[in-house]
Amino acid sequence: MLPWDAPDTARLFGGENPDGPLAAALHGADVVIAWTRSDDVLTSLRAHSRRVLAQDPAPPAGVGPVGLWLARPLAALGLDPVVPPPTLVFSPEEKGAAERIATSLPTRFLALHPGSGSPSKNWPPERLVGLLAAVEPDRPWLLVLGPAEGEGPPPLVAHAHAVRVRGLPLRVLAALLARAGLLVGNDSGVSHLAAAAGAPTLALFGPTDPSVWAPLGPAVEVLRSPDDTMAGLPLADVVEAAERLRCRR
Repeated sequence: MLPWDAPDTARLFGGENPDGPLAAALHGADVVIAWTRSDDVLTSLRAHSRRVLAQDPAPPAGVGPVGLWLARPLAALGLDPVVPPPTLVFSPEEKGAAERIATSLPTRFLALHPGSGSPSKNWPPERLVGLLAAVEPDRPWLLVLGPAEGEGPPPLVAHAHAVRVRGLPLRVLAALLARAGLLVGNDSGVSHLAAAAGAPTLALFGPTDPSVWAPLGPAVEVLRSPDDTMAGLPLADVVEAAERLRCRR
């Protein structure tokens, strides 16, 4: 993996010729898949790579799950992009790191991720507190926080049974979520991560289209607000779906 903020990466994004580790990686690759609409970036990639497959990163309306849209270049390599993605597999080190955190949590714990890339996609934290009261009133539960959540919603951070995690490496977080009995989240990367790890995942949607952005995984259920606002998604509907989905593990 190469850092996005390295000087040679910046040159590539500016349409200039990269050098250093990025140039070496491009020269050594048989195929480069580029999710970009930038002609300058593609021109630079093609000058340094044997073969470049370009894919628009923004799926058009009605195209179906974004993961399958982004996987379309694989068809040019003789692979089937329609095959459902496999569940993530973790290294012993990743499992060990997750297990150390899970010692503070019960078996098949509840995990909540209250954030997303936009406040308009977040279910109100007071509703999440209501969900806790209905389905997990007396046991520790996992509160997943990232940069978008800041210090986290006060009603959840102050909850007596919250076990907070922040800034975990993504694969360690995925290994931890794989142990969950249920992850409830919004239209966010964490919901996709939990689904890919095989955890029962309840994804809550409002203004965005779940037919495009819903997570893919073996145990995923989606609820969309009837009025396209997160506040319009009733607590009772989420409680019912959470209890139903949790019984699947």
